[in-house]
Amino acid sequence: MIFTGSGGDVLELAIALSLVAATCAPWVVITHSLLVATLTAYIAATGTTLAEGGMFGIAGIAAIALLAGLAFRLLATREGIFIAERARVEQDLELIAREEQERIADELHDGIAHDLTLILFHARALPKQPDKDARTVSLTTIEDSAERALGSIQSLLSLMRDTQTEAPASRALRYNGQVAEAIATLGDLLKDAGIPTTVSASDDNQCLSPTAERLLIEIAIEAVTNIIKHAPTSQFASIRILDRPDSVTLLVENALAPGVAGGAATSGGRGLWRGRQRLSQHGGSLEAGPSQGAWVVRATVPVPADSSAKASDIATE
Repeated sequence: MIFTGSGGDVLELAIALSLVAATCAPWVVITHSLLVATLTAYIAATGTTLAEGGMFGIAGIAAIALLAGLAFRLLATREGIFIAERARVEQDLELIAREEQERIADELHDGIAHDLTLILFHARALPKQPDKDARTVSLTTIEDSAERALGSIQSLLSLMRDTQTEAPASRALRYNGQVAEAIATLGDLLKDAGIPTTVSASDDNQCLSPTAERLLIEIAIEAVTNIIKHAPTSQFASIRILDRPDSVTLLVENALAPGVAGGAATSGGRGLWRGRQRLSQHGGSLEAGPSQGAWVVRATVPVPADSSAKASDIATE
């Protein structure tokens, strides 16, 4: 712009302040406002271009233009916030949907698939068992596993069909949420499957949180299920809980039969992958692989320092 020294120039700058306030950086708005004030004062002091009180008129127009520009700026900022919030909500909904899908998949894999594996194994073994007691064990296992699978399916269907805002009632934990009880029962399952199995665990794991015990139970179920499915001819197996001051380790081993490749005992697929993912979220780790003619699954969960100190105090007393 070429400044002609007339009041029209200042009036144009005052009106343009609305666009500047709405679109420009704050330092540009401040500079423009100072320019309008300086030119208005200069013209009022050195010339007679402005009518009496014209300076106040221009100041009023500049103030109104500034407020109008700031109002448009606030509206644009508010719209941007709404757009960002909507995008965040969409991401949260997608995350919730994925978590729900993972929850359903975990329920299918950890619960129903495990029970169906036991049913299939004992159903195949039933015609080959001449011993009445062995047949009774197989029939009992089939019946119990079928009831658990049916209960899991009903619970899963209820979860999928539930349209209420309240969370569904929590189901009873497998093996009462006690890892010692879980590995003892799983050891009996392997023995029923014809695999000599040793079990070693403390009856009291006060240092373990309920979440840690549930994670170890899920890993133990997955490891035993894989042995039954993929290595039914194992020479022996062992399930142990190793207590350390800073961690608790679940160790599941099965010795491969001669001539059986290590890959026959691997598998697990989703189960071991999900187990590793869950443990990592709680600071734990999961390793699985062949070692000296056996397939080893090692799951470790950390023990909080205060829990370790408490357990040490109890042991001292």
